[in-house]
Amino acid sequence: MNEISHLDPAAIERLQRLGGRAFVVKMIELFSSYGAEKLAAAKTAELAGNRVGIADAVHPIKSSAGNIGAKRVQALAQQIEQLARQSGGGSLSGLLGELDAAFVAARNELEQVKNSTGEPPGATK
Repeated sequence: MNEISHLDPAAIERLQRLGGRAFVVKMIELFSSYGAEKLAAAKTAELAGNRVGIADAVHPIKSSAGNIGAKRVQALAQQIEQLARQSGGGSLSGLLGELDAAFVAARNELEQVKNSTGEPPGATK
């Protein structure tokens, strides 16, 4: 398996300690489905010119990404939320595109973790 670059292995290990393998799988599935919904809501808000809607949509992505260890997703969502709440913060289109790409990459890597033998990412045998 390639090195997992978008995830913090310690987050997955922490989730494993908290609730075992089933909990990790549930958190991955929640991140994937809920994050996709919220990302779509952010894009819809952007099309409507609704900056508050963008901020409100990316806030739970930021929180969920932090819980699952999706570092890049968390950082981008935080940046977008802050800019969206500022008047005159400029266009968020490019950042939303970056967030979308980072989300897809993290989701793909999380699917690998979910389908693995239970080894946390970065674990050595």
